[in-house]
Order: sequence, then structure tokens, then C-alpha cells
Amino acid sequence: MTTRKPAADGPLASYRRKRDFARTPEPQPSESKPAERLSFVVQKHAATRLHYDFRLEFDGVLWSWAVPKGPSFDPAEKRMAVHVEDHPVSYGSFEGTIPPKQYGAGHVIVWDRGTWEPVNDARSGIAAGKLVFRLHGEKLAGLWELVRIRKPGEERQDPWLLFKKKDEWARPLAEYDVVTALPDSVIAKPLGPIEQREPRAGAGRVAPSAAAALSPAELEGAFKAGLPDKLSPQLATLSKAVPTGRDWLCEIKFDGYRVMCRIDKGEVRLITRGGHDWSERMTSLVAQIEAMGVGSGWLDGEIVVMNAAGVPDFNALQNAFDASRTEQIICYLFDAPFFEGYDLRKVPLQDRRRLLRPTAKYFLRAPKARSQCSKLASSGKCCPSTKSEMKSTQRPR
Repeated sequence: MTTRKPAADGPLASYRRKRDFARTPEPQPSESKPAERLSFVVQKHAATRLHYDFRLEFDGVLWSWAVPKGPSFDPAEKRMAVHVEDHPVSYGSFEGTIPPKQYGAGHVIVWDRGTWEPVNDARSGIAAGKLVFRLHGEKLAGLWELVRIRKPGEERQDPWLLFKKKDEWARPLAEYDVVTALPDSVIAKPLGPIEQREPRAGAGRVAPSAAAALSPAELEGAFKAGLPDKLSPQLATLSKAVPTGRDWLCEIKFDGYRVMCRIDKGEVRLITRGGHDWSERMTSLVAQIEAMGVGSGWLDGEIVVMNAAGVPDFNALQNAFDASRTEQIICYLFDAPFFEGYDLRKVPLQDRRRLLRPTAKYFLRAPKARSQCSKLASSGKCCPSTKSEMKSTQRPR
């Protein structure tokens, strides 16, 4: 590998400034020529607090993030990843102990290593705060994503989220925790490429939509239609008595804000009941919904913040926005009026919800909350009103 001394104000200037190379065994800064095959490394770093340093080679340096909990194969696990200074490519093989009173003091091992491939243009992705990539390591494999959750300059740190995309490598955390199952250095105890040890059918391909098990074309009342630019949420009609018969559902009463999720070519926008775009205010939630793999549609839901008792707390939700701590916001999705090229507003609500069920194990939770009964149309279908809205089982706010 050809290296060169970095410029004093180059991408490794911060790395150099933070370290005394007369005392630390870490490699001195040197920029490498761009490689044909891009390397990645995850280093387990027992500093003041144990964390995992996730590094991707690009443009002759290692882009780096500190991940307190380490990576997970579970797409529901959105791991905080603080973007830190670029490191030299030679740091990818570093193992050793950084002495006390030095920056990052503590023991470092190479927990995983291999190569990576950006799905789209990596330089544009890092600038936009959304980087999707595929890993080929000894412990990690498949499709992953890094998403920035704050605008640059809003905080002293630059927080992102690291999470697994849904594909043939995804596994629930309750079934497999990779950082616990494989704690050792791959230099001291090499494993070989996981894609050779545990080959997966369809490896190397992006997984289809999470909801592909059921096609909207199969639902009675569905018809093909273009994705509308705007859609008003379905609103309930107040009733003085509990409905009779069987054409009604008992709904959880959420204590939050109604949100419509518009998805076009996989890109998610979060629209309030009043028609305001709040996507930039909830970038973490946008990333989670995009991870569902839906290509196009309108999804209806409500955003909440849970308190310590596991109950939605409206004051906590307001405080999350006031303090710009929106990563704690979750969204309960309960309807899909448009889905993958089909208008489903004349499809029974319970049938539309079947399209959301494959995502439930990753994104939906059941809070302890009061319930409310709401009337459906007598046919059991959601019928358009005079304003092209839909009858709802969700109480309006």
C-alpha cells in the first residue's frame, strides 16, 4: 500500500492533533492512495467505556464512528454511532493498549475486518447523511445503513445511527447477539469470511420489500393508481353508543401526534395532520421506516414517546421536540391507504393492515393504554368521504 504524509490541514489533521505519537503506539497519520477494494474494520475499544469503533475506508482514510453498543444483525436495533475524526488506513490493523492520560486510553482489538461496497455514491451519501453499504467480513455481512440524526453543527458531537437492513443476514437480537457470541479478536482468532462459513441463499442481493409476502393486488377493492402528492388522514365520527354487530374494531388510544408517511421510491417523508413536512425533525424515524423496504405508498400512524411505565406520554413527546431529542420517538402504524402502486381506500381496514404485519416484529409495540371503540362503515370497508378522506378507527386530534 502506498502512503504519503498528510497535509497539516488534511483529513487526518484532527487525528494528529489529538495524539502524542511519542507516547501512544497508534500509527502515525499517513494518507493512502484510494484502493480498488475498500476495507472496513470494527475495533473493540475498552476505553473509559467499552465501545466499538466502526471504520470504512474511502479516499485514502478510514471514516470512523464510535458505536457504544456495537453492531447488531437485528434491523430493529438502531445503534447510536458518533461520527469521529478520520483515521489512517494503517489503523485498521492496530491492536494494543493506548497508555493512560492519552486520548482514547485503553485496550484495542480488531473485532472484525473485511471489505465493503457502497450501494450508491459514497461521497454523496456521507455528505447527505445517508450511507447504505454491504459488508463482507468475518463476523458481519449483508446490507447495512448509517444515517445522520442531527444537522451538522447542531451539537458538539455528530450523532448517526447504524443498523442492519432487512436481507438474508438479518436476525432478531433475541436469537443472536453477535457482539456477545463472538467477542474475540479476528487477528488472534481468525474466523475466515462469514459468507464462506455460513453461506446464505440470495447473498449479495438486496432483500425484497418487507411486506412482499402479501401483494396489494390480491386484496378485494384494490386498484392501480399513481401515488398522490397529498393525502388527508382518515378521521373518525363521534358516536354516543358502542356499535352493534361485528363490523367494528377496538382501537388503542394513543397519546401523540397523527403522522402520514409518504414513501416514493423508498424515500420517506413524514407529514403532519396539518400538512407540514416534519421529516427533518425526525430523521431517526425516517431511517427506521425506510428500513422496512417499502417502495411506495402512504402509511398512516401516530408518533409517541413512552414513559418509564411503557405508556405513551404526550408531555414527553412535546419535550422531545423542544429539546431536539427526537430519536426517542416511535411510530405506531395502523393503516396503509396506498401501497406499492395500489389505492386501497376501498379495501376493508383489517385487510389493509395485513400488509403491515410483516414489519410488526421490527417496528410496532403494544403500549399499556386506554382503548376506544370506533365505528366502521356498515360494509366493513373504508369508504371515501366527500373530501376523499376515509372513515377511521382512529380518533382525530
